[in-house]
Amino acid sequence: MPWGAFPFTGLRNSWMSFGGRKSVGDPAGPSTTDGPSIHGLPRPSVHKKARSSENKAYASKRMPVPDEKVPWTVPWPDYDPPDWTHEVVLKQPPWADKPDASLIDFSKQRRSFEGKIVVDSMGRPLNPRGRTGLRGRGLLGKFGPNHAADPIVMRRKPGSARADNRFQMVAIIRQDGGKWAIPGGMVDDGELVSQTLRREFSEEATAAQNPKQKQQITQQLDQVFASGGHLVYEGYVDDPRNTDNAWMETTVRLFFIDEPVASQLPLAHGSDAAGVRWRDLDARLLSDASQELYADHKVFIRLALDLCKRLGH
Repeated sequence: MPWGAFPFTGLRNSWMSFGGRKSVGDPAGPSTTDGPSIHGLPRPSVHKKARSSENKAYASKRMPVPDEKVPWTVPWPDYDPPDWTHEVVLKQPPWADKPDASLIDFSKQRRSFEGKIVVDSMGRPLNPRGRTGLRGRGLLGKFGPNHAADPIVMRRKPGSARADNRFQMVAIIRQDGGKWAIPGGMVDDGELVSQTLRREFSEEATAAQNPKQKQQITQQLDQVFASGGHLVYEGYVDDPRNTDNAWMETTVRLFFIDEPVASQLPLAHGSDAAGVRWRDLDARLLSDASQELYADHKVFIRLALDLCKRLGH
């Protein structure tokens, strides 16, 4: 069965049942959530953006959580954070759960890359990475994991020597905060990851002005996504929208394209983005101090660059 033939209605890979998150290069299945690194990169001891007010809708909503109190295994009898779900979610659009999480059988109806989903006394799932200072779902539609797919479309920087290892990727500027990001999005119920990767890239990074251009873009996207790409990462995302009961998980795949294909790819941002372009993957953007990239996207891009070089691109 091809990699894209696993919808998120069941187990995608057998390693998922062991817990942890997976990145390319894991020699024996998943690494545990308290391991020292992911594919040679430092793993944050606790999530940070999931406790922040980086998303403006979450401003003044969270109870402060110190690093040492993040793990659920650390007793905190006085922990009583606000319970907030955005009104957009409470209106129950097609992508959102009903308000009562106890109606969901998390052992059968939801699967997490992080392993078994643990629920609280109200039947609500608990964030596998610990406390966030906020109960409810916030802006996320589903209790538990909300699955996304992120395609990293990369090329060598035009005019650069192969030995320079200078790369670019198609990046968008997000509407919610203005940070650079991979042009990905949410996996619809029953949708294949391969479909999401292509659909989200098309919606966020290309735009057809007429039927002829739409046909041309379709043919160009066929060339970009025909290979299925290379798996970069699957697992939890330290996302500013996360709460104690709802969190982001993603599948990241690398699509490396040659310059003749890249130069023919018309980039135009969709309604979900404020801008799009080929972005230099330089030391400034990817430095530890840089705050230009959204959520864990810096980690994903670093992993993709390492994979790209090991594949000989």
